[in-house]
Amino acid sequence: MSDRGFTLIEMLIAVAVSALLLVTTYGIVTSVSRTRDRLVKEGEGFHLARVICERLSRELRGAYYSADTAASRFAGGTDEDGRPFLELATTASTPASGGSGIVVVRYLLAEDESNSKVLLRDEYPLYSQPADDRPLRRLAGGIEELQLRFRRGAEWQPQWRSDEMAGLPDLVEVSLTIKADDRLLPFQTAIELAPLQKSL
Repeated sequence: MSDRGFTLIEMLIAVAVSALLLVTTYGIVTSVSRTRDRLVKEGEGFHLARVICERLSRELRGAYYSADTAASRFAGGTDEDGRPFLELATTASTPASGGSGIVVVRYLLAEDESNSKVLLRDEYPLYSQPADDRPLRRLAGGIEELQLRFRRGAEWQPQWRSDEMAGLPDLVEVSLTIKADDRLLPFQTAIELAPLQKSL
């Protein structure tokens, strides 16, 4: 039986092969981890877009307008500062409004203190205090872009004012861009307003 051990060259080869295997394994694990993190962020972005679109759909389908009630106006597009906004009276109230029945809902995409864009929202009863006296609350961050278009008949309009257009649009197109890390995820949906609400 031989007592001969490993030579220095054999040891170096074994160490080199082990190091190569470890580096390859680390690269695979890091790549899988990065992919998993990206998919999680994208999943959160998809979930956020779905929640916002479902909420807007519910409120838009319950849109209420009466020429005799100034507070029931429907307005959307961009404000004087170029910020996307939407304001409407709707029958789709939530417990946050402090009551039930018809409420006014306002959305605004604005920048916060860190120059990140956030979606702001407010809701209050239709016959409550004026909207100008109420601050909007943060609804969601990570919204890079919000665009609204409105249609009645054959043409799309970038702005809508119920007092100028004599009522509600038939269709509202909502385009959202969600920021997920360094990727921008676009979403788009078109929401038809409920016909029975238009003549109220």
